[in-house]
Amino acid sequence: MNLKHIEAFRAVMVAGSMTAAAKALFTSQPNVSRLISQLERETGLALFLRSGVRLIPTSEGTAFFREVERAYVGLQGLANAAAQIRNLGSGRLRIAAMPSAGWTLVPRALKRFQALYPGVTVSLHVNTSGTVNHWTASQFCDLGVAVYVSEASTCEIELFSQVPALCVMPANHRLAKKASIRPADLEGESFISLCHGDGTRAKMDEVFERAGVQRVLAMEAQYAAICCEMVRCGMGVTLAHPVVAHEFIGPEVAIRPFLPGVMFSTYLLFPPLRPRERLASAFVEVLRAEHESLLSTMSAFDSRKAGKRKEKTP
Repeated sequence: MNLKHIEAFRAVMVAGSMTAAAKALFTSQPNVSRLISQLERETGLALFLRSGVRLIPTSEGTAFFREVERAYVGLQGLANAAAQIRNLGSGRLRIAAMPSAGWTLVPRALKRFQALYPGVTVSLHVNTSGTVNHWTASQFCDLGVAVYVSEASTCEIELFSQVPALCVMPANHRLAKKASIRPADLEGESFISLCHGDGTRAKMDEVFERAGVQRVLAMEAQYAAICCEMVRCGMGVTLAHPVVAHEFIGPEVAIRPFLPGVMFSTYLLFPPLRPRERLASAFVEVLRAEHESLLSTMSAFDSRKAGKRKEKTP
C-alpha cells in the first residue's frame, strides 16, 4: 500500500466514480481501477460493491475512508507548517498545550508576548497531554505545556508549577457556606470527575479513597473546564485547577480551598536533542510572569471574598 493507492481510493470516494476520480487525478480510468484493486488485495478489505459502472462503498470502505481523511488532515497540517516555516523563517513559535492551560493561562501570556515581540507569529495547538508530548517530541512544536508526562517521553522536561486544587460548586450549594472543603464534606455528593487516564484524576481518587469517602461518580469529562461548566449547570461539584476554576466565578458558581491539597502539576516540554529555541525560552519567561500574576490576583480576590463571608456570619 502506497500513497498512489490511497490517493486513488480517496478520489473515488470524493468524486463518486472512477471516471470522475481519473479526471481529478489526471490519469486514466483503468489506472484508477487497477490501483483500487491492488489496495483491496493489500488491505484484505472489500472497499466497493460494483454494480455495472457504479461503485457503492461498503461499510469497510466507509470506515477506511474515515481513517484516510484523518491522515490527510495531518498531511495538510504538515504542508501548512512547511509553508509557514519557509515564509516566516525563525520568526515563528509553535506552542502545544493541554486545555486547562491552552484555554486560560497561555492565551493571557500570549497577549504579553505579542506586545514584546510584535513581529513573531505564534500558533497555539490545544490537545491532551499525550498529544502535546507527541507534537513536542516530533519537533512539530517548539514548546509543550502538559499536566502529566509519560516515563517513556523523549522530551526535555521541566516542572513549571504545582498548585492545589479548588473545590467548585453551585453558588447555592450547602457547602458554599464553609471556608474550606474536606473530603468528608463530599460524602454522597454528585461529583463531576475527570476521565480515567488523566494523571490528576488518579490523585483525586486517591485522596477520597484514603479518607474512606464515597462520592456519587455519575458524570465525568475529559477537561476540567467542561467539569466546571457542568457545575455551573447545577449537576454537581468538582475539583479544578485554580486558573480554570476562577474563569467560572460568578453568581452561579462558588469556589473554596480543598484540604488536604490535591496538587495540579504542570510541566514544560522541549523537543529532544536540539538547542532550545530563543523564542520558546522568551515565551517561558512571559508565561512564568503571567502565572505568578494570575495566582497573586486570585489570592487577593479570594481573601476579599473570605472577608465578606465572615462579615455576613452572625
